[in-house]
Amino acid sequence: MTNAPVQEPRAQHYIPRPYLKGFTDSKQTLWVYERFKAPRGSKPKHEANRPDYYTHFEHGERDETAEDVLKDIESVVAPIVRKLANPEYELTEENAAKLYMFVASLFARVPSWRSYMNEAVADMARRIQQRGAQEREKFHRWCADFEQKTGRPLPVTYEELRQFVIKGDYTIEQASNAYNLGMMFKSAITVAKELATFACEILYAPQGHVFITSDAPVFTVRPDGSGQAEIGMGFGWRGVEVYLPLNKRACLRLRRDVAPCAIEISERGVQQINGAVMATAERYIYSSEGYRRIGRLFDERGCKIQPGKHSFLTKPPL
Repeated sequence: MTNAPVQEPRAQHYIPRPYLKGFTDSKQTLWVYERFKAPRGSKPKHEANRPDYYTHFEHGERDETAEDVLKDIESVVAPIVRKLANPEYELTEENAAKLYMFVASLFARVPSWRSYMNEAVADMARRIQQRGAQEREKFHRWCADFEQKTGRPLPVTYEELRQFVIKGDYTIEQASNAYNLGMMFKSAITVAKELATFACEILYAPQGHVFITSDAPVFTVRPDGSGQAEIGMGFGWRGVEVYLPLNKRACLRLRRDVAPCAIEISERGVQQINGAVMATAERYIYSSEGYRRIGRLFDERGCKIQPGKHSFLTKPPL
């Protein structure tokens, strides 16, 4: 009897290759920026991927269902995004609905959001444990139930364990990739339902200017009416706007209570959007231009807004 060969980890893209192609130059070069490093020319196939990023082995076998689902979404929306580079293209309601699902999935699939979900689940488990440890009899029952279900005795007494939990000198890690992938899809569906209440606006860069994108390309903004805005608000907040650079020529903006439209924005408008892209990036930005001035701006403004620390919070940061 021979064992099945072990498959090598596969590079799986958290930012789709067809999407990144929209930010390449005339030679199909994608310019990659990382803070405090010189820009480097690359290709979409080499960027924004991690080994087995969507793979799990929960039942002892390699399961790539998550990547298959995401590829289906990508294949449906890729031609729509390409056509939106042309200001003459009219987005139908049917294609707008497909675009909403793409935006939601792209928001939920990136490493910064998936890491945040793991941290949030671990933090919730820790808080539940510490609340439970305040009630001695209840905590002891938990310990007894655990021993009965697992058939393994705890290495310390129930009370010693309770005091250890109360002290809080430990960490919890959510390490199940299958669970994380499930939460990824759950959050994407929640976001997609919220986005269905928005209208699409396609913003076009003026001649000689381009949009950039990042490794966390979907971001939210809530203008305060005085020329300032908060970045990273939840999708359900009143007055929030959702942005996604679609390619180097076009950027999607989703807003409530507006009519769908396509407009050319000012040079300053492009700069403001690109600035927000830099601020909400986790590590990288991608551009069709390889200029050191972009790198200098990224060094100054990049990676300032992180989920769970500065954005998408359930309560204000301390």
